[in-house]
Amino acid sequence: MKGVMRFGKKGKLSPRYIGPYRISKRADNVAYELKLPQELAAVYSVFHISMLKKCMGDPSLITNSRYWDQG
Repeated sequence: MKGVMRFGKKGKLSPRYIGPYRISKRADNVAYELKLPQELAAVYSVFHISMLKKCMGDPSLITNSRYWDQG
């Protein structure tokens, strides 16, 4: 599809989540604005709550994803 940005590969077991990213503000009753990195500048930063997944865990264990992408 022209003009559509996709994350990951197509397929049944493809990853569906990117992140985690911090919520910068509540845009509406059911929408939040996320603080996205510069690499995702083309992505609109406001998301409906049904598209978000709560990040549970120890915040000190979160690493920068750039190091994993280098393979």
